[in-house]
Amino acid sequence: MDKYELVERYEALGDEDDFRAARRLFEQELTERSSALDRRQYGYLLECHGRRTLRRAVDQYEQVMALDPDQDKVQYQWMHAKAALGEPDDAITRYRSRVAGSPGDVRELRFLSSAYLMARDYGAAGEVIDTGLGLAPGDWKLTSDRGEVKAARGDPEGALADWRRAHELGPEGELSMVYSSAFLLEHEGRLAEAAGAWRQILEYADAHGWELTAVWPRQELQRLQKLLDG
Repeated sequence: MDKYELVERYEALGDEDDFRAARRLFEQELTERSSALDRRQYGYLLECHGRRTLRRAVDQYEQVMALDPDQDKVQYQWMHAKAALGEPDDAITRYRSRVAGSPGDVRELRFLSSAYLMARDYGAAGEVIDTGLGLAPGDWKLTSDRGEVKAARGDPEGALADWRRAHELGPEGELSMVYSSAFLLEHEGRLAEAAGAWRQILEYADAHGWELTAVWPRQELQRLQKLLDG
């Protein structure tokens, strides 16, 4: 069976043996002179595998959500996986229903805000965030989410201010908003400030002995420093 037939079989049947056999053939045969068809089909094979892997991740997350409904992190992981599959509306439906059942529950509003953000519905996200912050003005997650809305709407200063405030309010070790600041600052061409954000993350990771966590910020800091020095 040739590699193209194996791709077809894997797409239709999802047999991991077919995936491994096809990947092995592509990797053995791909060279700088390989055809566009070979590269496209290899890419499609990997895409199919990625989607199937994400489906398995979603299944695992849903089992955890059933076993431990009070765990927040898995809810966000499930949302990210669903969004990566192009299905963000499933999360919106889920959390909109939960908010309707518990309209004053800030936790549920956080989930719904994130669901709208992953669907890039910034208007709806903003309404949910305003409702949540009306109930809990010092909520770090909703403050951080408001920064995401402002960044998407072309208000970098407002976004950065919200992320600074969210970092002050957030739990020890929560650095998601510092990462967001680093990305936005570089996008705005403010490389020295972006480097400062990466340095903040790196210093925190180093101080707590998080060797693996420190790898990426160190690489980003070095990359930006080269750009600044160049």
